[in-house]
Amino acid sequence: MVQHIRQWYYRGSLDSCNYSCSYCPFSKKPGCSREELLEDEKSLIKFVDSVIKRTEEVKKKCAVQIVPYGEALLHKYYWRELARLTCSPYIEAAGAQTNLSFDIECMTGEFLKNNGELSKLRLWCTFHPQMVTLDKFLQQCHNLSRHGILYCAGTVGVPGQAGIIRRLREKLPSDVYLWINKMDGLKRRYTEEETRIFSGIDEYFETGLKHYKADASKCTGSLFVEADGSARRCNICIPGRDGTICTRKECSCYLSYCNQQVPELVFFNPYPAFRIPNYPKAVFFDVDGTLLGNRDKVITENTRKWLYRLSAHSRIFLVTSLPYRDALRKTAPAADIISGGVFAHGGICVTNKRTGTLHKKLFPLKYKNTDTLRENAGKYGYTVHIYSDKLPGSSRQEIYKITLLPHINNKIPAARQDERAMSVAGKLGLMDKDAGVNVIIEDGCIQLISTIAGKREGILHICNIMEYKPEEIAVFGNSASDVPMLKEFGFSVAVNAGMEARQAADYCIRSGLLHA
Repeated sequence: MVQHIRQWYYRGSLDSCNYSCSYCPFSKKPGCSREELLEDEKSLIKFVDSVIKRTEEVKKKCAVQIVPYGEALLHKYYWRELARLTCSPYIEAAGAQTNLSFDIECMTGEFLKNNGELSKLRLWCTFHPQMVTLDKFLQQCHNLSRHGILYCAGTVGVPGQAGIIRRLREKLPSDVYLWINKMDGLKRRYTEEETRIFSGIDEYFETGLKHYKADASKCTGSLFVEADGSARRCNICIPGRDGTICTRKECSCYLSYCNQQVPELVFFNPYPAFRIPNYPKAVFFDVDGTLLGNRDKVITENTRKWLYRLSAHSRIFLVTSLPYRDALRKTAPAADIISGGVFAHGGICVTNKRTGTLHKKLFPLKYKNTDTLRENAGKYGYTVHIYSDKLPGSSRQEIYKITLLPHINNKIPAARQDERAMSVAGKLGLMDKDAGVNVIIEDGCIQLISTIAGKREGILHICNIMEYKPEEIAVFGNSASDVPMLKEFGFSVAVNAGMEARQAADYCIRSGLLHA
């Protein structure tokens, strides 16, 4: 079976550049001969042929990023081959790194002449203050936006250039991500003030300051191909039979560590190599085990900051087994950016449309034997907690959730708690079809909600209220009870996934702990 490569990289033999930046080794060669360009063109065509053929064989989606040593987009043949790539039904995106010095009208014309799809084009544009004025670079960026081309822009984080970088951020379209790379030649750590300034411009700046252990086994979905056909997992691996030997102990640049599915970069998926975020309209977060660790009583400061940065792009909702007030207490540091959510496993949904109107939806639990349940549950070492609220326009309290909580002195091993809870639920008759409840077993607790309630159903209800399409939201969860909602929505993240949550592996983009 042919292995599926999701992210392709290509670096041709082109080693010249029209810029002469002092820090760049490739700027020393201002131009290539005609013969060298023809050779580079032949290698590029061969690579594109092979990728198109490979994708047709595996019939799975992928993306291609051209990462040249020099400036490639000055040459029409690169635009012609990018157009060919975008014509493939299996290639969802194709692009290149560039200094943005090419003639946009001319080259997009070449791209369109070869039937290229602009909607699939992605450009990584680097600003070089030594070589181009801010106004000229910005004009090129605005021209890309006018053509509807998706792109990111960025530069090296030189402390002395913080002012011009800030002005670049202020004048770029708000939906264009501005990245700042750490300065390798700084020969010292950034000061706290420098880090604060650059993080205020690029919310992911500190991600690039972290140390990522080089591990090619985490990058099996990527392949870095050279002009001579040699291939490796990424740009810091040694070309060879399997390209899995790393030349460095750490991933030293974005193109290497982005392949490891770094948790902080989850909103750059499915193709983080282009460095273009893909923010959903709304994000739904489970609380315990996702936003909070097992020992946390309230979200950490790092999580609060992360949520605030995210709230600049997406509405924030909760989706949790916790009752409404308990969930809000645990997420209190971020209370002013939380727009409501799905609580008590879907028994109650609350939505604030930011118009001063609070929408509340209850899914009443049609269970009548609460007194008997209290008496019998105690025999098995459980305490019954009943949660109720008023329906909109009514003074009557409606039960929306019942929780059977095991006594603290139950010395049952954690691995057997859910097994015992399932047995007790059966003995109490809660598993009977005529019981009229949806039973959820979680961490030894027995949760009862309406048969028409659930986290998935609650999210769909809020989507209906807020007029979100399923593909416009993201869902984060960590447990077996989260699997239905993770399967429902295409942009799903299984956080610190355990064995049960791996049932959703085909639907989830894996992520580490957000609070780590």
